[in-house]
Amino acid sequence: MIGVGPAIDLYAIKVLDRNGSGYLSDVIEGIQWAVANNMQVVNMSLGTASNIQSFHDAVIAAKNAGIVTVAAAGNGGGSTNESVIFPAAYPEAIAVSATDNTDTIAWWSSRGPEVDLAAPGVSIYSTYKGTGYATLSGTSMAAPHVAGSAALVLNIPVGLYDANANGKWDPDEVQKKLQDRAKDLGTSGFDNLYGWGLVNAYNAVN
Repeated sequence: MIGVGPAIDLYAIKVLDRNGSGYLSDVIEGIQWAVANNMQVVNMSLGTASNIQSFHDAVIAAKNAGIVTVAAAGNGGGSTNESVIFPAAYPEAIAVSATDNTDTIAWWSSRGPEVDLAAPGVSIYSTYKGTGYATLSGTSMAAPHVAGSAALVLNIPVGLYDANANGKWDPDEVQKKLQDRAKDLGTSGFDNLYGWGLVNAYNAVN
């Protein structure tokens, strides 16, 4: 199976059990491992409704280390609480909502001013635990599209996006490139459903 970034080195950091549950302390430890081992992009297809300072501190530390942090916005759309979950709701993370095959926001996708980008998240066919494949939906499927696109951007010259003139990408510059090259959806410019639009990997690197 070919993904968004077929030539990248991919590291799986296990922080949840086989049922997708776990402890926040393990997630934080996973982020710390990424920092210690010089990862460039971290995808977090997970989240919590609770704003925990130690969690936020770990995400801040990752950004300060130059890591692009991408996170699923959550699947609370259509409920009494449609808010974006954490860590996606932290300003240091790129929050990703989910769209279907018509580029329409999934009804269950969380929404709010924290959303930065949208990506495909409905009926995504991919590898699954064990040795098989499965079709799944969720912002957890959408976020990796953005993480892969970020990895692609990191492999091209920073050029005019080098805001701090250091000759290399930093997380804010990568995010701006992805947002500038996204396909605008919904209300013109930024909106609470799609953020700055649908991520477009091809446009981001060309």
